[in-house]
Amino acid sequence: MKKVNLNHLASWIHRNARELEIAIWKYHFENGNKEDVVNALMYYQNEDGGFGNTVDPDNWNVNSLPMATLFTINILNDIEFYDMQHPIYLGIKRYIDTELNFPEGCAFTVASNKDYPHASYYNYDESYNRTESTGVILGFCTFIIENYVDSKIYQETLALISKMMDNLFSDNLGDMGPSGYISLIKAMKNKQIDGYDYDKLDLRLKELVNNSIQRKPEQWPNYGYRPSDYIKFEDSIFYQDNKDIVNVELDFLHDTLPENDVWPISWSWFENNEKYPKESVIGGNWWKSIKAIERAKFLKNFRRTY
Repeated sequence: MKKVNLNHLASWIHRNARELEIAIWKYHFENGNKEDVVNALMYYQNEDGGFGNTVDPDNWNVNSLPMATLFTINILNDIEFYDMQHPIYLGIKRYIDTELNFPEGCAFTVASNKDYPHASYYNYDESYNRTESTGVILGFCTFIIENYVDSKIYQETLALISKMMDNLFSDNLGDMGPSGYISLIKAMKNKQIDGYDYDKLDLRLKELVNNSIQRKPEQWPNYGYRPSDYIKFEDSIFYQDNKDIVNVELDFLHDTLPENDVWPISWSWFENNEKYPKESVIGGNWWKSIKAIERAKFLKNFRRTY
């Protein structure tokens, strides 16, 4: 069985990553504590409670953004930090209540992005938002039903979820849609929200995941979804249908790890590379550390590290 040496990845992370990703790495692999991650995240939080300021390395907009705030919520979930009375969460709740304008304000791109360096997929586009904002809305729905039951928009969120479940069976879910639905339906089960056929919903999720996974390893260096984007553990509902391709990816990660580097990312800022040459390189390097941590966790969860 092919295994990856975590010391190889650790050396690169400590030499190249931001304080935030170093704290996340330490939490997962070096007995670090989650409070260090939270403290690092709070430097990216604005007075209104939302997040911007390059917490997502592909968008250098300093203003509070729905995507950047959701990016932060996902990190907090990743380290299992759920102290809802902590200032970081009190700020997020304040942002949802006063600034987000949920759900209309849950836009994937915002007009002020044009004033700051950003990847091309963050170029403001209203028609693009109509599809791609689906994943953002689903992410905030998940947070609200899991952690903000006393929100003034909780009942509105439940009504919105009912409509979103109907949309699950459409073919226009956007890039983030499948992952957003996976998280939301998991939260709905955990909170025992009645009125849904969860077996039927799980079958639809399996269909989406199976159709979304790129099954040609030679295409994985390009943008697309790999098994690890959906399957984090062997107890995943998607694992049995995709067991073989998961093992292919685990071997692929071993075989493609550079000798003195980590894996390259599979995207760039595209037409914005030339417009923001310095920032696109810096952002890309920061993203390499984020993806390296994700892949190290995937390898570890399947006993492929030493």
